Amino acid sequence: MSAPATSSPDALSGLIPSRIARGFTVSILSGLFFTLLNASVKELTHELPPLFVSWGRWLSGILLIAPFMLWRGGVAGLATRNLRLHCLRGLFHASGYALWYEAVFWLPLATMAAIGFTGPIFVTIGAVLFLGEIVNRRRWLGVAVGFLGMLVIVRPGLAEINPGMWMMMASVPLIAGSNLVAKKVSGYDSPMVVVFWQSVIATLCFLPAGLWFWHTPTLAQLALFLGAGFFGTLGYFFLTWSFRLLDISALQPITFLGIVWAALMDVLVWGKTADAWTFVGAAIIVAATSYIAHREARLAA
Repeated sequence: MSAPATSSPDALSGLIPSRIARGFTVSILSGLFFTLLNASVKELTHELPPLFVSWGRWLSGILLIAPFMLWRGGVAGLATRNLRLHCLRGLFHASGYALWYEAVFWLPLATMAAIGFTGPIFVTIGAVLFLGEIVNRRRWLGVAVGFLGMLVIVRPGLAEINPGMWMMMASVPLIAGSNLVAKKVSGYDSPMVVVFWQSVIATLCFLPAGLWFWHTPTLAQLALFLGAGFFGTLGYFFLTWSFRLLDISALQPITFLGIVWAALMDVLVWGKTADAWTFVGAAIIVAATSYIAHREARLAA
């Protein structure tokens, strides 16, 4: 069964009383930080081996989160209630993101986000089969309409298929499996503890590749690694927070906003221009997401 969503007070309860609204808010924040993470990683993979970048990104995450947690709660604050689930998640996460980090070299961020939008299909089905969630018609509708918006943007059949496409498509169900386990483990540990153990296990999984592909990074590359660790840590912190507030299937339509952030990043950092169809598709995605958020809030009220 799924870990139950909790309605206990948290840091945003005073500012946003509605649990539904808080869940959607922190989910949107996670998407923004993941886009910044993706941009940092993409810059690094242009200069360094992708698997070395993946190891350095997770190591940077530990260097940032561990001192903060030790300061707040000491060694006891690092303890987990279910190490087995964290290890299981690590298997999905490391294998999925090994493919993802290889794919990021080949593909624009918007294309990766678009392919990643098949993830909600695996997550929603997995939430029904393995977590026991009841997925109502509104959530299926949100996933379907958001997926339609993605199709409007990428227009299948017109894009060239390269190795990055295949690697990205193979990574999606593995990352979906990681998210499903993250939802389960969020019922045992706080978001900070979940992110800490995720970082530890991923760093250990990628350690052999990091040593094999070792390159001494420059100061600029070190700054990008620290940025990736910071953005990734906050992204997963807010993602895990959202899992504690809402069913994972209810959050899937929010992920479609990632295409908006990715398209903007492509323009701002790499000077790529989005065509009119990108904005049409983005409008469909935002409309679907807003509809689901509105309906869930009304039901909760």
